[in-house]
Amino acid sequence: MTPNPAEIERIVREVLAVLDDVAPDGTSIPRLAADGTSAPASSGDVILQARVITLSELDGRLATARRLVVPAGAVVTPAARDELQRRNVELDFAAAPGGERSSTLRLVTYIVARRFEPAPLASALQKSGIVLTAQRSDCLIRSTGALAAAVKEPDTLGLLVTRHTAAGLCLANRHPGVRAIYACSPSGVAAGAEAVGANVLVANAATPFFELRQMVAAFCRGGVKPCPDVFREKLQ
Repeated sequence: MTPNPAEIERIVREVLAVLDDVAPDGTSIPRLAADGTSAPASSGDVILQARVITLSELDGRLATARRLVVPAGAVVTPAARDELQRRNVELDFAAAPGGERSSTLRLVTYIVARRFEPAPLASALQKSGIVLTAQRSDCLIRSTGALAAAVKEPDTLGLLVTRHTAAGLCLANRHPGVRAIYACSPSGVAAGAEAVGANVLVANAATPFFELRQMVAAFCRGGVKPCPDVFREKLQ
């Protein structure tokens, strides 16, 4: 049974409540520029400092918004993302204090399938500043090992495309530091990526292109996510 958006939000809140006090107060913070310094927000910006962005935090704030800016590492629930998309409001993550934002995210892709063509996906992602690099392979074991090495690099996520998704998922998660999830739906991918700080996505090679593009975009949105503290001992 697939949980509804309200149930997903509740689950995300409960997980993050273990980390620290996540009760959002909705007050604004200065937006951080790429060099980590504060930058003025435009008239269409809505800036929140909540660690968990749900529909309740957005209520009444998006009437004239063109962009929502949230802290680096903030969790934006699927229902909130859907509302932003419905209103054509851009979601942006501020830089971490004292840190820099990378303008380019690498998506290292291993294809263990004969008929999958990565070029259309690479072209679609490039428009969002995501560089997809693809390698073909005939071995799931070698591919998951290569992805485990790749995602140790800064600003890098991994994508495994195969028809043997169950085996690929299990093999990927045998590697230390890999937190792989399965591409089930855009909202499911977004929720899973936020919940465990996923760094590898396992996708079925038979997935229609439009659906795959949406799921990969949801996975990459917000860049590389840290492993939540509550899971760090087991998943880091």
